[in-house]
Amino acid sequence: MMETIGKSRTHSGRDAAAGAWCRALGALLVAVSALGVRAAADQFPRQPGIKILRYSFDVRLGDASNAITVRDFIDLKLQPQGARELTLNLCQRITSPVPPDRLNPCLKPAPRPRPGSTAPVPAPPSNVGTGMTVTSVTNVTGGAAQKLAYTHADDRLRIQLPATARPGEEFRIEVDYHGVPAAGLNIGVTPYGDRAFFTDNWPNKARNWLATIDNISVKAPKTIAVTAPAKYQVISNGLLTEQLDLGHGLRRTVWTEKQPIPSWQYSLGVAQMAVQYFGHEGPVQLSAWVFPQDRAAGFKAIEGDTKDIFEFYRSHIGPFAYEKLAQVEAAFSGGATEPATTIFYYGGSYGTSAHEMAHQWFGDSVTEASWDDVWLSEGFATYFNLLYIEHSQGRDAFLAGVKSTRDRAMAYEAAHPAETVVHNNLKHGSNVFKNAPQIYQGGAMVLHMLRGVLGTRDFWAGIRRYYHRYYDSQATTDDLRKAMQDACIATSHCPPANRNLSWFFHEWLNRGGYMKLSGGWHYDPKARQLRITLDQTQTQGLYRMPIQIGLALPPGVTLPAGLAPHPPAGRAGRGAAAVPQRAIVTMLVDKQHNTLTIPLAAAPTAVHLDPNLWVPMMQATFTAQ
Repeated sequence: MMETIGKSRTHSGRDAAAGAWCRALGALLVAVSALGVRAAADQFPRQPGIKILRYSFDVRLGDASNAITVRDFIDLKLQPQGARELTLNLCQRITSPVPPDRLNPCLKPAPRPRPGSTAPVPAPPSNVGTGMTVTSVTNVTGGAAQKLAYTHADDRLRIQLPATARPGEEFRIEVDYHGVPAAGLNIGVTPYGDRAFFTDNWPNKARNWLATIDNISVKAPKTIAVTAPAKYQVISNGLLTEQLDLGHGLRRTVWTEKQPIPSWQYSLGVAQMAVQYFGHEGPVQLSAWVFPQDRAAGFKAIEGDTKDIFEFYRSHIGPFAYEKLAQVEAAFSGGATEPATTIFYYGGSYGTSAHEMAHQWFGDSVTEASWDDVWLSEGFATYFNLLYIEHSQGRDAFLAGVKSTRDRAMAYEAAHPAETVVHNNLKHGSNVFKNAPQIYQGGAMVLHMLRGVLGTRDFWAGIRRYYHRYYDSQATTDDLRKAMQDACIATSHCPPANRNLSWFFHEWLNRGGYMKLSGGWHYDPKARQLRITLDQTQTQGLYRMPIQIGLALPPGVTLPAGLAPHPPAGRAGRGAAAVPQRAIVTMLVDKQHNTLTIPLAAAPTAVHLDPNLWVPMMQATFTAQ
């Protein structure tokens, strides 16, 4: 989900002389239990006795009204705990006015005042007549037709399973319902006046038109068969497995997604669209779906860098999990959204493609286990967009993006010091974006700092291990920590500090605020020593971070042992002007008052704190003293 927010083929490695700080940091390693890294666990009611094997939907829609009819088949297996009831999320029909509630996913969103605007806010839309009416629930396992008792209240459909149901048994339940969606499946006219249907189920609005366990914690394959006027193109997740002209101006289109995905990603677009298939990346078919009026510009914009972005992610992270990648011009929402195999760009916001395509790996294939860990998709997509900029435009463009991202993250942290990147047992799924700058930009900066700590090589190794380990599955923040640690341990050069990263994950994800430093440097010509001091001044507790110090030294000064030139010194040609030497030393900052003394034969011409911007979430005063 995108917040309504020259080719260089190499990655620059971490600019660090790591040996000194690794030895110091290893002696100070803090155990996992002491730091108490928090595991995510939102308050959505789980059903541990039931495993959803597959959803199959048969949807009928048309132009006569906004009503849809759905026949929903749920294939499930009873787990060892057993279960007597299956509870599905399904918005029920509203028959009388209800007050607006932005946390209720079954209501049309109420308009909000624009910041700084004095214009009157429109009245909230009426929800009367929206919602679904269930007409029957049937056990159709093995061809049977056993009616099942059910209740539909509080937007939950509770289905009584057969009294003889036992753990290990598989059932197929058919649910029939109809109605007008208030959200989730949006129906209206495009900017060109053509009728269309497009989903925006994030984060919990699929329940407006589909009966599912509507939470990110449940992933399942799905098939959707759509009967619609034949003039429309129909796009959804997975592969096109059937098309049948039914006569009378109707066509049935079936899309099948074999990989498990959460319900919010169950996509559907029905509109008059121009479609272009512009190649394959391996077995993955690439296509563009745009309104006919935008055909030329839309095809050009979508095809653009798609193959390059795709190949960058595939080669650096791992194989694409799905059957196709369709990029779709959509309407009725804002920004863009990333359902598996189908990216929807509302209003043609194609400039977010690197962000949305990153989600196909992180958020879609590797899905966060609960909404508390939403940064595992949004922070990842934000940072991987920056990584693609580094790949395609170079280091300077990348650092400019890091600075812009940092500024947004720090502004939010300054205004909300008690909030954290990882939610603390989120109560309402609808509130998952309440701290969006922390999730998107803050999460991205956590990944950037993690790369700084580990080094680029080990960072990418950890990313690949994390993706491989949780491919088509779900993960928590702690799962990411363990994968990054394991990737480092698998090498021959892993420092002790990186064998247990609990200290890093705790201080940057489970508490708010950012590091504040005050310090400087002084050269003592008699002792021939450079002394650097850094004091932590933030109030929310001490950080522990390795921070690079950049030194510019007069030509010819001999560097002390362990202090390597950066970049590595080359041989100057005869007659070449002598230039200052540059070197990097890494200082461990873990106390209130921190000092580092470096023997130097001459005073440096300049000393820079964090010259390569590996610790962006830091506010510092650093001067010559």
